[in-house]
Amino acid sequence: MSQRRTRQSNAEVDVSELEDGIKECVRYIICREGSKIPIKKGDVSKHLSATCQTPSNHVNTVLIEANKILKRVYGYKLVQVDAQSGVPYIVVLTEECESLPSPVIDVQHRTILIAALTHIFMTGAPIKEDDMWRFLTEAGLMENENDQTVRKLLTHTFTRQMYLQYTKEGEDDLARNVFQWGARAVEEVPKPFLLGKMAEAFQREPEYWSEQYKNAHQDTEV
Repeated sequence: MSQRRTRQSNAEVDVSELEDGIKECVRYIICREGSKIPIKKGDVSKHLSATCQTPSNHVNTVLIEANKILKRVYGYKLVQVDAQSGVPYIVVLTEECESLPSPVIDVQHRTILIAALTHIFMTGAPIKEDDMWRFLTEAGLMENENDQTVRKLLTHTFTRQMYLQYTKEGEDDLARNVFQWGARAVEEVPKPFLLGKMAEAFQREPEYWSEQYKNAHQDTEV
């Protein structure tokens, strides 16, 4: 019976009564967006409870209304992503860019990220970490394969930001760590942009890589 009352009260809530919570939610999300770290619903709920006394059963409504403001005013949207714990959201641009959004990271980090994502995309499969270190070293983006600064950038920073997935495959002697595209990269990074960069570098038409070209344009044709 109590659960029924909770659902009814949540459904019948007047959005105008949540105005303070909605504004605070937008402010909180914008402030958090700069770090690129996914935002957990539980963290939003705790913040709104502490600042605006917003009941937890109204948080879904607040998030929906806050998302409308983010789209209308800031050109952002909330995207819910899969994760092992919590209900995390990432904040991305509503319109697809022709390149990687420039405010993402500093220039060197941006170059390394584009290179790593391009390597995965052009290979068409998860990349073993040893192969990734070798590729980045040969590309002049790592001093050597043991460059801990770049290793940490990929295995920690870009992974937490969900640009990359860094996971273990296999068991025992066959176990290995691999890199794949993360949820944020899927949402933010246009594959035609990466393929265009490859075409420029090798003085080819993008269609030269037929499988990658098909992959890059299948989403835009939907």
